Amino acid sequence: MEVEILEAEQLQPPMKTGKWKKIKTWVTGRYAMRNERDLFVARIASGSTALFASLALLAAVLGMPTGFGTGIDILVFLMVNILALKVAAKVLSFLYSLMYLPFPRRLLAVWTFASVETYLILYYAELGVFMAVAFSLAFTITGALAGGLMGFLLKMKIRPLGKAAIGLGLAFAAAAAYVGLDWPGPAAVPQREAFHSISLVGTSGLLDMPSPAEPGPLTYQTFTYGSGEDKHRKIFGDDIGILSRSVDASAYISKWSKLKTGFWGFDQHELPLNGRVWMPEGEGPSPIALIVHGNHLMEDFSDGGYAYLGELLASKGIIAVSVDENFLNYSVWSGIPNNDMKVRAWLLLKHLQQIKQFNEEEGNFFSGQVDFDHVALIGHSRGGQAVAMAADAERWFKEDQSLKGLNGMHIESVVAIAPTDKQVDDKSARLSDVNYLTLQGARDADVNNFYGDRQYSRTTFPEQSDKFKAALYIADANHSQFNSEWGRMDERPPGGLFLNRKELLKADEQRQISKVYVSAFLQATLLGQAGYRPLFEDYRTGLEWLPDTVYTNRYETSVFTEIARYEDGKRKTTLKDGGKASVAGMSEWEITYAEDRDGKNKGTKGIELEWEKAGAEYELELSSHTGLKAAELQEGNLVFSLAILERDLISSDGDKKIPGNGDEGKSELPPLPGVEIKVTTAEGESSKLLLEEIMPVSPPSYTAFMTISWLEERMKKKKYKESTEPVFQTFTVPLKQFNSDESLIEAEDIRRITFRFTSGPGKVMLDDIGFMQ
Repeated sequence: MEVEILEAEQLQPPMKTGKWKKIKTWVTGRYAMRNERDLFVARIASGSTALFASLALLAAVLGMPTGFGTGIDILVFLMVNILALKVAAKVLSFLYSLMYLPFPRRLLAVWTFASVETYLILYYAELGVFMAVAFSLAFTITGALAGGLMGFLLKMKIRPLGKAAIGLGLAFAAAAAYVGLDWPGPAAVPQREAFHSISLVGTSGLLDMPSPAEPGPLTYQTFTYGSGEDKHRKIFGDDIGILSRSVDASAYISKWSKLKTGFWGFDQHELPLNGRVWMPEGEGPSPIALIVHGNHLMEDFSDGGYAYLGELLASKGIIAVSVDENFLNYSVWSGIPNNDMKVRAWLLLKHLQQIKQFNEEEGNFFSGQVDFDHVALIGHSRGGQAVAMAADAERWFKEDQSLKGLNGMHIESVVAIAPTDKQVDDKSARLSDVNYLTLQGARDADVNNFYGDRQYSRTTFPEQSDKFKAALYIADANHSQFNSEWGRMDERPPGGLFLNRKELLKADEQRQISKVYVSAFLQATLLGQAGYRPLFEDYRTGLEWLPDTVYTNRYETSVFTEIARYEDGKRKTTLKDGGKASVAGMSEWEITYAEDRDGKNKGTKGIELEWEKAGAEYELELSSHTGLKAAELQEGNLVFSLAILERDLISSDGDKKIPGNGDEGKSELPPLPGVEIKVTTAEGESSKLLLEEIMPVSPPSYTAFMTISWLEERMKKKKYKESTEPVFQTFTVPLKQFNSDESLIEAEDIRRITFRFTSGPGKVMLDDIGFMQ
């Protein structure tokens, strides 16, 4: 039996007589008794609480690498944490003793340290104050209770096997309770029945082309070029194939941390030009594609994550270069340079300049091998914005004399994978006469808006161009898995541990999509393989190459005759060239900006249509001038883009219940818009068809980003509060589909186009209506 603790509460605070001696005696006594209440069970609970504190720190350490290696980071930080915990335990238990707190004071001290540490970790992971407090308390109390139960179990006077059995039983009961309780999982999102877009009705069938994701017939060699002095990677150090020069970016960068210099061994005055190269063997010259990563953690190098694309492109006959810009990335320890976005684009141009110099010199891998009339730029995340800026270089770098010698290059194609689209110097890239492709995942928890759609709208073509632009929205893709080195989390730990990853595509599936589209796009635009173009017009033509998920695609060529784009935003009843528009049965219709997930405008306008009952119509009366321009098309198609705005209908009433949550009386999602299209000629002949006979309407993609529903509207300043984003889908309707035995309809004959909505209620936005070859 344990001896009862006598607290010496009889030690009274010092009196005036000999007060300093009594103070010393009192303080010494309180210090000696600081842990007197920490008996066996409390000591075990202290140990388990300390373990939970170490686990919290471990999660944080994984998200703040130093560059010395994960193992060293963990060891050093845990040792520092243990030392800090010991000091805190002594200091806090002593303070609690001075306060006469009637608790196990060492346990309380360890718990206080663990709670504050966990709170700070979660707060800086942007969970917000309330959720950081709630999670830290729940986490550390669980740690203390687990240790307390273990202590009681160890004290029980039964055989070890009995203790083990009880322990296993408690663990099983806790697991069962966790699973069985109505624990808040991911937020409920609207659910539809499974959407399977396997029908090829309205298409010419699957493409009769080799899979663009399969290796091509060519062998290739791999090598690197670089400074030869990289402190962390031999491939850019002793193992380089070609020595490149350094470049001075001090005209753009004025903020460069000394810690960054210490890590890399250089500053903004001598940035290296490092690149991994995959080059087809045989006689050149060959087209070239530069690939650039985004803003991942600086110490977790990103350039190796596109080897899967580099190898594939080289086997098809395209030189691929993965550009190293890791030194421009964010670090927990050294921050990020100022003007990094502009420098990312500038550095790409310096790489092209350097490769051109290699190409003109004798005796290196690049000598005479590069076709600079066919250049592509591929970027991911911030790199996706950088490639567009580099392709529109004069907007930012017209006065930069260091970029001389680039005039002979033709950047023919740009690929932006989940790109950012922030204004730089109050300007945005505006591509002209450049092929453009953008890919985006609906489950992207980093760049969670489809910013590539904005650049798509800003990409234009001169009349005689043969270029095109395309966009693909992928329901179950995230941000990181397009890079093979970034893992499955779109945020670094510990915040990334709260992301919902259950419904993501597998990594190889997501990269399969990237391989199919990037390879097909560059083969079509750099190598003249026009047989791949239908893939961008209609994703269904490539279904045998793509994993099973929901796709939404957008497409436009340079041969486009505009009927309505709505950019003036003033006269909703008047079209270009004197045409007119009218409605019947619409409750609302207005020209307004298309909006992203956060309700911010995408920089393009459309006509917003809302109706309550089936039968509502939107009619366009075309001018004769539009007909004359359409007569130049050899094979005419009616094209338009449609975005479903049903989120406005289901979120307008905050009390509506989310479908699929098991509640009685739940509201239903509006039906997907059924659309009947009727064309009428100048002679009054009419013909109509259902849109589903041409292409199915892809349903909106709804995403629960967080594993716990409470975080959806709280984490990262409400970044994930909206579960869906309206995305445009392009429909290409061959005019021959309107033909019958009695009539042959050509584009120049059409005077009216009527969109009749055969389901309701509904809300959509129409844009980019016209004729296209």
